[in-house]
Amino acid sequence: MKKGMAGVRYVLRSAAAKVAAGAVGALAVIPGLVLRTGAAAMGGLLRLLRLAPRTGAKWGIYFTRWSLHLAKKVHTRLMTKAKKQLVAETRPDVLTEFDEPGHTRPLTADDPFGADYFGGNLVSVFQTETEAVREAYAAYDPPMMLAVAAEYWGLPEGVTSVAEAVRQLAVNTADKYPADAKMADQVAAVYALLHQAAQKAAEVGPLFAKVHENDLRRFEEPRPGEHMWNILERRPDGGFDQREPSRFVAVAQDVAHVYARYEPGHMNQVAAEYEGIPAGIENIAAAVSLLQVRSNDRYPVDKAVVDAITDVHQILMQAASAAQELMPSFRRLHAPDIARHEAPRNGEESEAMWDV
Repeated sequence: MKKGMAGVRYVLRSAAAKVAAGAVGALAVIPGLVLRTGAAAMGGLLRLLRLAPRTGAKWGIYFTRWSLHLAKKVHTRLMTKAKKQLVAETRPDVLTEFDEPGHTRPLTADDPFGADYFGGNLVSVFQTETEAVREAYAAYDPPMMLAVAAEYWGLPEGVTSVAEAVRQLAVNTADKYPADAKMADQVAAVYALLHQAAQKAAEVGPLFAKVHENDLRRFEEPRPGEHMWNILERRPDGGFDQREPSRFVAVAQDVAHVYARYEPGHMNQVAAEYEGIPAGIENIAAAVSLLQVRSNDRYPVDKAVVDAITDVHQILMQAASAAQELMPSFRRLHAPDIARHEAPRNGEESEAMWDV
């Protein structure tokens, strides 16, 4: 259904692009003809003076084709935009459509790397661990606002834990793996965006404390009989404190801990990590998005807090987008090495004679 609707919108955008291009081309015909007439007149004068016999004809042809070039440029730009929107609209919903933990994405006929490619049948540790974060956080329902506050304060630490795993991959790519130096730079660029997201996340807790100062004071400095101001006839059990680690922190820390101990034994395992980074970051972005949605729809918090969490989510999605380039770059930079595995000359045993 989702892809069908996206396809309909793509057809409509394509038709609109053709109409717009035709309209622009038609509008450009009039000034083109005027300029062609002027060029022809100027060319005639120059020919009489024997200064430039072909100038008028040359520019006349240019102005005649001007409308066609303009129409083509408008059509190309609008179609490019329509195709990007189609890709975005048919991309799986990161909140609801994701693989089971421990499984890589299914291969399809449209897979850019073919049906059997280097590292494609292996599990990405980063993706698997972040899927666990996503599922654990989706199942968590804070019982009171101090527990929600802990999530706001814990955002930067949780994002930093995930970023640490990507930083470790960048360091290993540069120092331990037989990979091109450009790969380390690209992974580092993804880490830089995650670090930026962590810095933005550090603004959420203080903002929450500022805009909800009066609400928090009821817990931190309760007046005698403070419970008499409660909305419902029940009191908190006092078992939560905003200075305790949040659930997001607790589950995200495992990503950094597991990845610090992970030692790939083959480059196809490293390739699987490069491919799994985008989906892994999307898993974390989905958890942050869930907090944003709940803050907007369920929790009694100021909308400024919701906007701040939205900013964190947007930067995380930028990091996921940047990470999409890792696997294509890996294949491009290591094409001869990968070819030995995907298309061994005279079979694997023969190709293995080149093993070091």
